[in-house]
Amino acid sequence: MSTKWHSFAFLIFLFACQSKTTTEQKGTEISPKASLSETIVIDTAVNNFSRLIAGKDSIITYTTGWDANFIKNFASMTTAKVNKIKEERLHKMTVWNTENLERNQIAKDQFVFYPFSGGDFIHVNALFPDAKEYLMVAREDVGDIPDLMQKDAAYVNEYLSDVDTILRDIYHKSYFITKNMIEDTKNRTLVNGMFPLILWASVQSGHDIVGYTYMIMNDSTNNLEPKKSGTEQVKPDAVEITIKHAATGQLRKITYISCDISNDGFTTRKSFMNYITNKVPKGCNTFVKSASYLMQYGSFTKIRSLVLDKSKFLLQDDTGIPYRVFSPADWKIELFGIYEKPVKDFDISVYQKELITAYQDSTLYKGKINFSLGYHWGSRNQNQMIAVRK
Repeated sequence: MSTKWHSFAFLIFLFACQSKTTTEQKGTEISPKASLSETIVIDTAVNNFSRLIAGKDSIITYTTGWDANFIKNFASMTTAKVNKIKEERLHKMTVWNTENLERNQIAKDQFVFYPFSGGDFIHVNALFPDAKEYLMVAREDVGDIPDLMQKDAAYVNEYLSDVDTILRDIYHKSYFITKNMIEDTKNRTLVNGMFPLILWASVQSGHDIVGYTYMIMNDSTNNLEPKKSGTEQVKPDAVEITIKHAATGQLRKITYISCDISNDGFTTRKSFMNYITNKVPKGCNTFVKSASYLMQYGSFTKIRSLVLDKSKFLLQDDTGIPYRVFSPADWKIELFGIYEKPVKDFDISVYQKELITAYQDSTLYKGKINFSLGYHWGSRNQNQMIAVRK
């Protein structure tokens, strides 16, 4: 059988897989207890897209006239970068936080809340790899994913290059720089939101993509509802993604919401605050990283109160909720790493004198950390604080 026929047959198969789902909703949410071999159908189209941008080899790269050499080099480069952060950062984070959870008798599969997340699923998954559900909230757009099967080699090459560009700060620093993210998603690249980056991280963390649904906030019901077909010009407020861990078969759900979580933002559209308040369960695990010290200001007290009210286990660096807010009667505090003044991008007023004193308390300080995660990536003098509700 000819190579041409192989290519044509694969495209027919791919089209058949795509035609099983609607434009706005891909795949099906399945109970984790369902028979994995019988009921879970991977969305072939979005999974192939995700594997392609994650640098995983796939037959689709050789069946549409694309630049196979470029894709091969992209895959090699991406694999090397990801392997480096896995070795130097991600694996160490997983071991470290697993020990923290076990020591504090916190369930590892709990719901995880990640405010100020951007599209950073790679780090929250490394810290909480056994969670069943993640809620990520940030201002950046959801964005969309192009149908690369309908694009020529030049577009595909550009899109892959843009994925690498937009991830540069994740590779080197462990966080997205806000001004870079705005420029990248609005003007500089073909990647127009966080959704593709979450798919990239899902594949890098060993998952297949079962399906996704774009969502719109209904201000009357304070609830997210599936985006209707025929409204392609309306930006989604959120995306819900179902992923399956390839090795264990465990299903997980990721919800990314694009909204303003400042006090003004929550006042302007109360539906978002109401939805997040209802969505995040009491006793959840929460993660805050590289959050621009926003919850130290009076303009972000609502989200700060929400985090304090909902969290059983809160992992954050000094850019999160200020140390002075945690009552010793309600919280057990554990401090790690090295605390020093904020990097030059931020005002010295967010330097916490109370936290300096706390780091000198042998009952609170629990030792060094062997990975870099946060703003002090240059000096590696990073700090982490764990707050456990008593």
